[in-house]
Amino acid sequence: MKNRIFALLAALLAAAPAAEAQAPRAEARALWVNRWEYRTEADVRQIMQRAARAKLNMVFFQVRGPSDAYYRSDLDPCSVRLCGRLGGTPSWDPLAVAVREAHARGLQLHAWINALSGWDSQEGDFCRLLRRSEPGRPNHVLVDHPEWAMHTRAGRPMTCPNGEEYVYLSPGNPGVRTHLARVAADVVRRYAVDGVHLDRIRYPGSAYGWDRASLAAFGRDPARDPAGWARFRRELVSRTVRETRDSVRAVRRVPLSAAVWPIYDRERFGWPSSSGIAQFFQDTWGWAREGSLDVAVPMTYFRVNEQRCTYLRLPGAREPNPDWRCMLEDHLAGMRPTGRHVYIAIASGMPHAEIERQIRIGRERGVQGFAFYSYDNLVGRGAIPFLGDGPFREPATVPAMPWLR
Repeated sequence: MKNRIFALLAALLAAAPAAEAQAPRAEARALWVNRWEYRTEADVRQIMQRAARAKLNMVFFQVRGPSDAYYRSDLDPCSVRLCGRLGGTPSWDPLAVAVREAHARGLQLHAWINALSGWDSQEGDFCRLLRRSEPGRPNHVLVDHPEWAMHTRAGRPMTCPNGEEYVYLSPGNPGVRTHLARVAADVVRRYAVDGVHLDRIRYPGSAYGWDRASLAAFGRDPARDPAGWARFRRELVSRTVRETRDSVRAVRRVPLSAAVWPIYDRERFGWPSSSGIAQFFQDTWGWAREGSLDVAVPMTYFRVNEQRCTYLRLPGAREPNPDWRCMLEDHLAGMRPTGRHVYIAIASGMPHAEIERQIRIGRERGVQGFAFYSYDNLVGRGAIPFLGDGPFREPATVPAMPWLR
């Protein structure tokens, strides 16, 4: 009898460490899939298969680009890439397929929505594709509301083509904010998505915002109060996030995340760099503090510098490299008091050793997750098996968000 008891205790003690080792890590592992990276249902199926092979657990799947739709929408026109012309009739539904294929593999699917990008403006040929939709289909917002475009200091709307990537929409127009909120809520209402992911939720730069609606709401000459004018535009972006959050939550309590500028405030480092809060009026930490944002995903597509918090040009690089580790620590410091999460970005095209280094540092610093941009680079650099057999070999669950219950 005693021998049987001792044997049972020994078995229990031997099993305890194994059970503990099998407990999944709470860690988001997200992959951005942009609208150029899929064309067919088979493409989407393969993307989800590979994401599962890499032991990821979340996909940011782009379904809205320059105010067009990669799903069946009654609010935005069908995209040129999906329908052959703007505002055509789709032959299939990428979002429906993505949700089905992701969930079949235990992946969360978050609808990636470009917020304030009005129309692709880098090429004249694409500019000419902005036209009225087929009868019975929704028009593009800039067809029905050209006044919604961002305006320059001279009070002129952004042209197409221009030096920016898009003709942006001004959040100073209440209709812009309302339309985005309706689009996000419509996606959550009609598709079993696990969250909404905003991108381009910012101004294209500080030289924009002089549209009539914004000037009327500000109520005075921006030149006489430049600091107040900057605060006003920052609040307009914050209001856009807030109204989108409210609209989504009225349907379902799913998380709202956003791809945000990697450098929140360059003044914190003294870097001669861009600045999310000052240049693009993107107050990520303020959104989280007021409860409008659940997850910040800083677009830190850079390397770890050997000397912490340096801003320098690496050998063979065309642009300076802000220290990845320093930006991670800064975003964690800004977000931690809010209780909201940070999924730090890693460039998929990095050498495997650098990717592994950033994952290790992120875990040491206590980040809640990682996000890889983007799918094609991850595949092209052979990082799918590297992640699945290496730093992500043990499965992980998406961290809980108790405030959403």
